[in-house]
Amino acid sequence: MTLSLTFHGGAGTVTGSCFEVQSGARTILVDCGMFQGLKELRQLNWEGPRYDPKGISAVFLTHAHIDHSGLLPRLVREGYNGPIYATGPTRELAEILLRDAAKLQEQDAEYANRKGFSKHQPALPLFDSGDAEAALSLFETLPFGKVLDSPEFSLQFHQAGHILGSAFLELRANEEEGHTVVFSGDLGRTERPLHLDPEPLPRCDTLLLESTYGNRTHDARPLAEQVRGPFRRVLQRGGTILIPSFAVARAQLVTVELKRLMESGDLPLVPVHIDSPMAVDVTRLYQENVGSNQLDKLPGGLFPPGTRLHRSVAESIALNDMNGPRIIISSSGML
Repeated sequence: MTLSLTFHGGAGTVTGSCFEVQSGARTILVDCGMFQGLKELRQLNWEGPRYDPKGISAVFLTHAHIDHSGLLPRLVREGYNGPIYATGPTRELAEILLRDAAKLQEQDAEYANRKGFSKHQPALPLFDSGDAEAALSLFETLPFGKVLDSPEFSLQFHQAGHILGSAFLELRANEEEGHTVVFSGDLGRTERPLHLDPEPLPRCDTLLLESTYGNRTHDARPLAEQVRGPFRRVLQRGGTILIPSFAVARAQLVTVELKRLMESGDLPLVPVHIDSPMAVDVTRLYQENVGSNQLDKLPGGLFPPGTRLHRSVAESIALNDMNGPRIIISSSGML
């Protein structure tokens, strides 16, 4: 029985991760991500899949980032109704991210219709909230380390250390002399203060490895060491530090580092404002999934003293009228 692999994204560009694996009568997808970035990339989302969604047996989601999960609602809209396997934390995180993605699609379509700049009449969303809910209803939890067997494949998630719940997928073909393929998803770095280290890579015959930072050398210094001096100078003169940050993983990492700096006395105890509804929701998930991260090693939890969480537009606007030294963490898209 021949094992075949087809790339539908995540190759030649960073986003749109989607791999089709076929063996005999069974076809699965590994990730189903949205293309992001330049207009010509985003237009690929509208072209539709080069496979029959109704012919897919199962989807395996490595993690919840939209460039890996964002076209799941579209896939369901076009006829897919099989299981979507993910780790428990990924399943919870996808509820936040896919609902938000659907809301943004609906808002963009409404704005285009109101302003009349779309060449389509009416402008339609790529998918809507109903599609997102339909996709979420198909999720099934596959815990780290548990083997899922089928006549064609044996599949297993391993800890990837990228974000909460992130995994790389080990696929072993039950024919082809047990040919093993590993899909890396996105891999995290070792010895980070928030996420668990990636598991050692199992022996495999074929490796599909992400290379987002393949041509860069990361700064070996901890984040706290990089920002300690500049942050202290700004706060000592009564200034405000505004930190643009992704709502998933980065915002939580920043709070951990700020907590360390304040507890060590390297930074003064000043109010820390998390000004992002999504970051607030994601942070709650991190706190509820201690076993999937390293929060149990952080006495006192995730937040520095005096942290305030802001979910509403009114609360965000009110920050403009506050005085005194403070730190504001806001989603990059809100700045």
